[in-house]
Amino acid sequence: MTPPGAPPSTPLPPCLRPPAVVREPEEDGLPWNERHLQCIWADARLRPALATTGGLPVRVLDPGRWNGGGGPDFRGAVVEIGGAVRRGDVEVHVRAGDWFAHGHDRDPAYRDVVLHLAWYPPVPGEAAPEVPLALLRDAMRDRPGFSFDQIDPASYPRPAGSDLARPCRDALRGAAPAEVAALLERAGRARLARKARELAARADRAGSRVQAFYEETFAALGFRANAAPMRALARSMPAAELAAASDDAARYALLLGRAGLLPPEGARGLPPAWIASVWAAAFRAGAVHAADARAGWTLSGVRPANHPRARLAVAAALFRDPEGLLRALEGVPRDDPRRWAREAAAALLRAARGASALLPPPRAGVRSPAALGPERARAILVNVVVPFLGLDDPGAWRLASEIRGEALSAPAREMAFRLLGGDHNPALYAGRALRLQGLLELWRGYCSASPESCRTCPLAGARP
Repeated sequence: MTPPGAPPSTPLPPCLRPPAVVREPEEDGLPWNERHLQCIWADARLRPALATTGGLPVRVLDPGRWNGGGGPDFRGAVVEIGGAVRRGDVEVHVRAGDWFAHGHDRDPAYRDVVLHLAWYPPVPGEAAPEVPLALLRDAMRDRPGFSFDQIDPASYPRPAGSDLARPCRDALRGAAPAEVAALLERAGRARLARKARELAARADRAGSRVQAFYEETFAALGFRANAAPMRALARSMPAAELAAASDDAARYALLLGRAGLLPPEGARGLPPAWIASVWAAAFRAGAVHAADARAGWTLSGVRPANHPRARLAVAAALFRDPEGLLRALEGVPRDDPRRWAREAAAALLRAARGASALLPPPRAGVRSPAALGPERARAILVNVVVPFLGLDDPGAWRLASEIRGEALSAPAREMAFRLLGGDHNPALYAGRALRLQGLLELWRGYCSASPESCRTCPLAGARP
């Protein structure tokens, strides 16, 4: 997923090499890049008939979910290669040799790739990965009138599988918005109840409600890419141990050390004085650099505000007093769900306020963003706090109805398309946390990467 560079050539001596620049490939005089090729794969209207370089026909059952983060470009694809159905990931490159140039042969994140797409074929004598390769160039040249200017990359990604008819869409055709809303809210309540049961089981295993809340909040801070390593870190660094540290800086250093994320000396983009201060705090706190722990983190393709180091600063501030934070959230009055959502989010934001001081100072003239933003605070409310309150309060689910939803994720977007069609009004669920939770629960419970399961899916007759 690295932008393409110049075509492969004989390496020049350092003194003769031109400055490092990004050059976009051109066909028919039009600039294009790897994202254009991803659009071709994602869009059934553009995708040509394909075959592997070994001559096996490729039939696309589902192109997969477009992955905007680190790892393969499309997740959960279903393709038939030479008559054999394969489920896994798809990686797209401008040049076949980019598989090795980008280090995918050494990256375990790419072990489930079942199809490698490229525009240019391998250079003679170039090594080939043990992944079926299909070339787009000749296939697209066979399409009359094709030009890259037909592709607007800004209009993608479209929902994966958007070219496939879905029986659930026909079942809800003509349903009143209130009916659809009731279905989504019912599924949302089921998701929150399931989360509450999982929290109860974790509390039993940990022997502590506070520890279960702590672990679940760490996972929510990790976003999808780093939820698992964040939860594992919370287990290895229990809430009581973290809270016993002398101050926020010591807590932050302990978390970085246990996670294997202490910044290396001379790290690009990080001020040397900040790196020195973090290491000084680590030495004072006795933090151990877990050199083998970095393998579990997703660091590439992650926005700076979502980098694990930024998320751990939030955790260090939030859990200076884990029991106090939990009491504050449990103590917010629940008689008015809208007021509860506002005051509970404010309690989280207040608790995390010290996190910004732990992060590298911003450049001159640049305002430092809040380490914990309102959207992530609301995500913690709906994914952690409401299920936690539901352990003792059967009416807690109503609180989620007044929480503003997160940004629409790829699974939620695709579920909405499958269930409601391409011409539905997103205002039905956008910004509504409970209904978004419903879309995610329906996706989890009934949908898969393949349309094969549609034949037995109960959603085809689901009406509230």
